[in-house]
Amino acid sequence: MPGARDEPGIRVDPAAVDSLLPPVVLVRGLPPAAVLDLRRAVFVGEQGVPAELELDGRDAAADHAVALGPGGAAVATGRLLDPDPRRAGEPGDTGAEPVGVIGRVAVAAAWRGRGLGLLVTAALLERARERGLAAVELHAQTRVAAFYGRQGYRVVGESDVEAGIEHVWMRRDLAPGLRRVLDRDAAALQDLIGTVWSEYPGCVLDVDAEEPWLRAPAAAHDPPPGGPRRAMWVIPAEPAGPESAERLLASIAVWVRRPDPGTAGAGAAPTAELKTLYVAAAARRRGLGATLVRRAEREARRWGIVDLGLWTDTRFTDAHRLYGRLGYVATGRSRDLHDLSATTEIEYRRTLPPDPDAPGEGNC
Repeated sequence: MPGARDEPGIRVDPAAVDSLLPPVVLVRGLPPAAVLDLRRAVFVGEQGVPAELELDGRDAAADHAVALGPGGAAVATGRLLDPDPRRAGEPGDTGAEPVGVIGRVAVAAAWRGRGLGLLVTAALLERARERGLAAVELHAQTRVAAFYGRQGYRVVGESDVEAGIEHVWMRRDLAPGLRRVLDRDAAALQDLIGTVWSEYPGCVLDVDAEEPWLRAPAAAHDPPPGGPRRAMWVIPAEPAGPESAERLLASIAVWVRRPDPGTAGAGAAPTAELKTLYVAAAARRRGLGATLVRRAEREARRWGIVDLGLWTDTRFTDAHRLYGRLGYVATGRSRDLHDLSATTEIEYRRTLPPDPDAPGEGNC
């Protein structure tokens, strides 16, 4: 019964940018030559970075934000690496949430001070959300750390020197505290779902009668070997006081659905279903619902799934608008659950776009 109410995500204050600036577009893979010309002029020409460090061989696997000026010259650029190359070699599923790295942010000298850098980093941050990343980090030159600080980035390490220039690592969370669900979250998860349901007339949460999995949510998302995969995430409120139980601000789950061997579609590829998307009232209008959906989609891609669906209560109209914005389409199918809430659900589906950097692992 996914039913989050959600909101627009990352916004840029129009007062902070020049309304006459060229648009910023995103390019996947090797950037146009004009982008490399701009980076060479700024990093190599102005800042003295060795050319072999500026061209590090990672551009082909990056998303590039590009703004072109008159005559086709690049006037601003930046790139997003996913995954973070510092963590890409970690074996298996470490439990850590995926992080991307923003870098190579450059603005032509004649165009500085007009907000182009802000537009470039905002576009890359939104792309990171679309890719299901929990956070982004960047290795900022210390002289511009305040620029990133005003955008919500925080320092996460000691300063260091790269190419003779002092830098510092900074981070911005898209879903602060996002982690896999634990069995000790049971009471907080029941409270989150029950509180959201109470906003809708007639919705009743009876854990023992209808949702017994809520007594041990982590165990419910840890199928036996060979069973269909499941995953669930939560976002805790922080900080939890020493005498208070941890509260949850949001949740989502994704389950693989194998075709019933006794049906005509027994030979079809597995699909996945979004479940348990809830956002507490106090945490809405932050983009958490959209971020959680994209995180679940990322996991489904990792499992080799391309067809994703969900069933949602007809009363959850705010959630329906969110799903529509995220590319889900109502199929026209509905079902009655005959439960204590007299629930009627409608189905939404989405075919996930191909992602060349997220090959399926199988074992669904």
